[in-house]
Order: sequence, then structure tokens, then C-alpha cells
Amino acid sequence: MEWDAKKYNTTHDFVFKYGAGLLELVPKEPKKVLDIGCGTGELTKQMAELGHEVTGIDQSLNMINQAKETYPELIFLQEDILNPSDQIGLYDVAFSNAVFHWIPDQDLLLKNIGEHLNVNGQLICEFGAVGNVQKIREAFGRELNALGVPFEEPFCFTSVENYRILLEKNHFEVVEILEYERPTPLKGGKSGLNEWMEQFYAAELEELSGEQKDKVLENMERDLKSKLWNEDHWEADYRRLRINAVKM
Repeated sequence: MEWDAKKYNTTHDFVFKYGAGLLELVPKEPKKVLDIGCGTGELTKQMAELGHEVTGIDQSLNMINQAKETYPELIFLQEDILNPSDQIGLYDVAFSNAVFHWIPDQDLLLKNIGEHLNVNGQLICEFGAVGNVQKIREAFGRELNALGVPFEEPFCFTSVENYRILLEKNHFEVVEILEYERPTPLKGGKSGLNEWMEQFYAAELEELSGEQKDKVLENMERDLKSKLWNEDHWEADYRRLRINAVKM
């Protein structure tokens, strides 16, 4: 999936704004940091302002181009952490916000991160936990099933217990790992849910005809209004997994 970098910075800016809380876990003294899935570079920039030497990587060329345009003084590379090039060296900290749940092979992900961390290097990340946007996903699945369209979940949401096992398998010692609820207001008023769907389920919606897509979104709004509509905006049922771990 290719991202709309402009829309990410406006309609979906909650992604990096909530991620700013992760910066509290980054060491105070200057470190060499790899920002995995840096997007348009807002958190990369904030870490640089704290005195760190940061390299931002992202699979999306749109995101990397936007990051380079906005912050030309920083280093941004189009890279896939599952198949990194020789440009990526060793770091003291691997940082990532709202990215890991897009990656199906979590074992390879952690293995590769470990290979690019110094001994005692730190992994700081947050991503979707089990049950993340469950109400939205279930409503979408019901609508696709009614059309006879197979629904294959594009996300990898996991639990504290399962992720702890993966971390330990890949030679990380867990400092902190927790799940928490984070109800998230969506911008756009009445159109907020539709705009969220068109970004995060873009590939699935593109498989539908225009008429089918309109009907699916209309039905979802109707079914979710009593659960997720809050006075003047939609509030997505986010659940997050936050991790602070050290490479052994």
C-alpha cells in the first residue's frame, strides 16, 4: 500500500501526535537512533531536536520524499526493514511508532532489528494490540461477507504474552511491555470514519465497485454510530502495545 503523505499529515496526524509519548522512553543522552517506519519524519525531527543522531527509514517513497522536503537536514532512506540494504548500519536505539502491526513476519522483523542494534541497544516501539479497532474490523468483515468477498485481515495485532515470547526468542530482555486502551478521535466530523477506512483499508475498498463501496461505508456508519460516534466525531476503538526492551 502506498500512502498519501499530504493526507497523513493532516487527516491522520493523530498517528505521530500520539506517538510523541514514546519519546519519553528514549535515553536523555545523545544516541544513534534508527526510526523504523518514520513516515513524514515528524518524530524523527523531534528526536533530532533532543540531540540524537537519527536516520529515518520507510518503505513508502511518498513518505520519504515528503520527509526529505520538510526536513532536508535529516537523513531519510527508502528501506524495507525486512530486507534492509547495506546503507543501514548499527544503532543504539531502534524506535518505531504505529508500524509493526503492518508487518506479517514479526519474527524476521525482530531478528533484523537485533542485527542492527549494538549490544545493550534499546528497542522502543508502539503498535496495535490484540483487539485494536475491533468494532471497525468486525463491521467491515460483516459487510464484505454479505457481498461474498473474502476478508483477509491485513494487520498483525498481538498480545503482551505472545510478543514477550517473540522478544525473548530474538534475544531481547523486556524492560516494559503493556497493553492499553486508547480511544482515538477521528478528524472530519461525519466523514471521519469513511476517511479512516479509505486510508487504512484502501486496498480492500479498491476491490469493490463504486456502488459496493458506498453501500459498505453507509452500512458501517449506520451499524457503528451507537458504538463509536461521540457527539460531533467518530472515536475509533484503538488498543496499543508499548514495548521497551534491550538487546542482549
